[in-house]
Amino acid sequence: MPANEDRNLGVLALLADPKPMQTLLIALRKEGLAVDAVDDLPTARTSFFSSGGHDCLIIGPDVRPGLAQQVARSLSSVDPELAVATFGPDLSDRSAIRTARLGGFHPGSRAGQGALLRFLRAL
Repeated sequence: MPANEDRNLGVLALLADPKPMQTLLIALRKEGLAVDAVDDLPTARTSFFSSGGHDCLIIGPDVRPGLAQQVARSLSSVDPELAVATFGPDLSDRSAIRTARLGGFHPGSRAGQGALLRFLRAL
């Protein structure tokens, strides 16, 4: 997505169980980010297209690896510059430059939130 100083970053959160990610999503909204949450490929695509795209796909810790790969591939085929931050499955076929592997952090922890925010600020 093209950079625009007047536009907030937008993230798409792919969740299985929303509870572990709630603290993180609240923190992202407090930071002024636009946050959409989805739980499958059809809703991910619908949300992505209806919002005009997102800057980053955030994958929750308990998302099945197959679903994470499907969503990442599908959205990256539309926007090859889409950044991905994963607290869950490793996406081995992703560029290390536009991918944050955050599996060592709990998404609700201050360390996990800080790591994700640093990654997002660098976009």
